[in-house]
Amino acid sequence: MIESILKFVEANFKTLFMITVFPGLAFIFGFLIFAVWFERKYLARLMVRMGPVHCGKVLGWLQLIADAIKLITKEFIVPRFSLRLLFFLLPIILPVIPAILVVLIPYAKDYILYDAGGNGLILFLALATIYPVLSMLIGWVSNNKFTIIGALRTIYMDVAAEIPIVLSVLGVVILAGTYDLVSIVEAQRKIWFIIPQILGFIVFLIGYLGMTERIPMDFPVAEVELVFGVKTEYTGPLYLLMMEADYINWLAWSLLLVVLYLGGYNGPNIFGNETISGIFWTLIKLFIVMVVILTVKISYARLRVDQAVRLGWRVLIPLSFINLVITILLKYYFPGLWGG
Repeated sequence: MIESILKFVEANFKTLFMITVFPGLAFIFGFLIFAVWFERKYLARLMVRMGPVHCGKVLGWLQLIADAIKLITKEFIVPRFSLRLLFFLLPIILPVIPAILVVLIPYAKDYILYDAGGNGLILFLALATIYPVLSMLIGWVSNNKFTIIGALRTIYMDVAAEIPIVLSVLGVVILAGTYDLVSIVEAQRKIWFIIPQILGFIVFLIGYLGMTERIPMDFPVAEVELVFGVKTEYTGPLYLLMMEADYINWLAWSLLLVVLYLGGYNGPNIFGNETISGIFWTLIKLFIVMVVILTVKISYARLRVDQAVRLGWRVLIPLSFINLVITILLKYYFPGLWGG
C-alpha cells in the first residue's frame, strides 16, 4: 500500500505540487494574507493613517492575525426570516468559483494546472458569471431590505460590466486568433496587447472594477448607504468566507488581465529556466495591477448606480465596438505582428 502511494506521488508530483502549493491552495491563501496586509499598509501610507502603518508590530502582521482570530471566534447570528440552509451554504460555495478561475491561468508555457485548450477564455468568462449570481442570491436569502437592494445592485453591476468585458476581450481574440489562454500569451511575444488594444484595455479595466466590486464600482456593497450590501447579515466565519471570496475573485480577474493585455508570463529569462522566469514575471505583473487598482481606489469616489449603468451601456459598449473595428483593421494591415 505504502509503495503504491509513493509511486503515485512520484508519478504525479508536479500535479500534486500545483494543486497544493502553486497555483493551488497555498498560493491562494498566501495571496489572501498578503493582499489584505498590503492593501491596509499601502492605503494607510497614501492617506497618512497612523493605525495601519504602525499598529501590530512586525510590519503589522500581528494586527492581521488578531482580526482573523476575532472573526473566527465571533458567534453566528442568523436572521429570523432568512432561508437558513442557503444562508449557510452560499458563503461556503462562493470562494470556490474564483478559486476554479485561478487554476485556468497559465503561469508559464508549460505550467498550468488545468489547460482547457481552445476553450480556456470561454470557460473563464462562463464560470465568472456564476459569482455575481451567487452574490445576488446571498442578498436575497438574507431577507433584509438592505441586502435585497444590494442584490439588485449586483445585477445592475453585472449587466453594466460583463457585456463590455466580453466585447473588449473579442479584440484580443481577433488579434490572437484563438480562445486558448496559452496561445494568447504566446501571440504577445513581439508586442503586448495593451498597446494595440489600449481602448479595449481601458474598457476591460473599468468592467474589471465592476466584476470585482472595487471602488469606484463597489455600489453593491456601499457601506455608507447599504451598511454593507449583500454581506450585511453575515458575521464571524461566514463573513470571513465572503471577504475571502472577494479577494480570490480579485486575484482571478487580475491574472486574466495580465494574460490578455500584459503579455502574461512573457519576459526576459533571468533565472535560466523558462518556467521559473514565467512564474516570476506573472507575479510581478500581478503585483503591478494590484498597485494600480489600489491607487484607483483611493483616487475616486463611488459611482451611483445610475452613473455606473449609464457608463456601461452608453460609453463602454460603444467604445468596445469602436475597438473591434480598429482591431479588424490592425489584423488586416499588420498580420505579422501577432499570432493567429
